[in-house]
Amino acid sequence: METTGARAPAVHGWQRALAWSAAVATVPPLALLLDSYVYPLHVVLAALVAIPLFLTRRPAAFTRATLTVGLPLLPVGLLGLYAGLLAFWPAAVLLLLAAFADPRSRPRSAAVMLVSGALVLAAFLACSGSYAWEFHVRPALAGPRAFRAVTEPDAFYAGLGTHETRLRRLGATTVSEVASGDAHYLVVGFPEDFPEERRAALRAEIATLPGVGRVELCPARECG
Repeated sequence: METTGARAPAVHGWQRALAWSAAVATVPPLALLLDSYVYPLHVVLAALVAIPLFLTRRPAAFTRATLTVGLPLLPVGLLGLYAGLLAFWPAAVLLLLAAFADPRSRPRSAAVMLVSGALVLAAFLACSGSYAWEFHVRPALAGPRAFRAVTEPDAFYAGLGTHETRLRRLGATTVSEVASGDAHYLVVGFPEDFPEERRAALRAEIATLPGVGRVELCPARECG
């Protein structure tokens, strides 16, 4: 006896594409915020965003998952603004679009959601690429533009105004004191096209200041 039955419809391809786009949108936050103090939370959020990808054979469960994950991500991103959680907003928006982008039930609105999702992802990836270039790639490729020296704050601050005037006369663009734990550093910036002989003169002058120890070039990624 032959039995036949209607096969349950799977999630539409447009919805799957938006869900995959949401997963892709979690990559920039994970890659660019490795030093975040709540990075494990970033990993958890990225894992939650990926849940609908495992429910593509169950349309109702897929829709519930996209809404259950996408909606809370909006307030979570806002509350975690200073922890970098706002970077998960594009993924949240893409999940919400995926929930309703089924052209079999709403052809026109589904098409609008698909195009909107493509624009959201493209804009977010472009912004992420720009951020990565400006704050990671370009500083790594740039040459040093500052000297950094260990200082004894009590001795150095005694004549801070005089020290800064002397250094600026030799071409320094910035003179600042930076603390890292118990250590204190003097950071002296100079122009990118500063001639080598003037760099040497500036470095020698820094070394003569009271309370200043070892003077070294500081990588652009650390001293700007």
